[in-house]
Amino acid sequence: MTNIDNLEKQPQVFVSYAIADREAARAIVRGLRSHNLNVWLDDNQLYPRSNWAESMRSAVSASAYFLLLVSKHLVNSHWVSKETEDVLKELQNRDITFLPILLEDCDIPPSLATYQCFDMRSGIEDNLEKLANALRFTAEIDFEKLSPQTFEQLVTDLLQKLGFINLQSESQQSDSGIDAIVEFRHKDPFGAENREVYAVETKFYRDSRADLRTLQQLIGYVKKNPKIDKALLVTNGNLTSVALDWVSDAPKSTGIPIRVVDGTELKRLLLHNTELVSKYFATSLGHA
Repeated sequence: MTNIDNLEKQPQVFVSYAIADREAARAIVRGLRSHNLNVWLDDNQLYPRSNWAESMRSAVSASAYFLLLVSKHLVNSHWVSKETEDVLKELQNRDITFLPILLEDCDIPPSLATYQCFDMRSGIEDNLEKLANALRFTAEIDFEKLSPQTFEQLVTDLLQKLGFINLQSESQQSDSGIDAIVEFRHKDPFGAENREVYAVETKFYRDSRADLRTLQQLIGYVKKNPKIDKALLVTNGNLTSVALDWVSDAPKSTGIPIRVVDGTELKRLLLHNTELVSKYFATSLGHA
């Protein structure tokens, strides 16, 4: 099989960037292509006054991954922060994995603050192989090959990797309708430690999606437990459109913050934890 045949079989990676970062973008594209990845570079985008969200709809429709190069140039483009939210919503609707690539130290826009960046601040060449391997690994992820129990264990392992502390597992909460209660600790700007407790529900679907009832039940549990601060739903699929709208309004309407990690975001998180990809998808990756 030729390299061209291999490229055609690879999922498409779309690279987006500020115009001042064009050379960095081209270097990343050359490097990823040298690792036999199918990369599409938009050489005509992110000009001032352009409607980014509108132009991206057709350009990314065939892509599995959307890479955004984050730099001072991008951050200082005031119009980007307005367009970014529309683009992220479009990517979610199309089940396209979004991955911000951090090129240098800069203030991350609020619209990107919840996303873990792939760090290339030490240099593009030094990190290309790691990025290529991460994209290649996650391209093999197929949640439907897992059993519900295995998917739940994958989520547990990932939460631990992200720094959560498992306080109570499913066996301890057998009558609650949730899978775990976890704790996350972080420091505020003044050095004081903050503690947040989450009620976690893991939902594995084959032919359906997480609906409004699932979310309302999770919120209901949190309301009855004053020691729990937030709700977290992790699913291999996507939310229904009604559920998506409800999640956006939930903090105001219910007083309970809720975080949803759907299948697309779950893949993005696994980009940073490829050892879990090897562990749970070893067969499809061709490992023993």
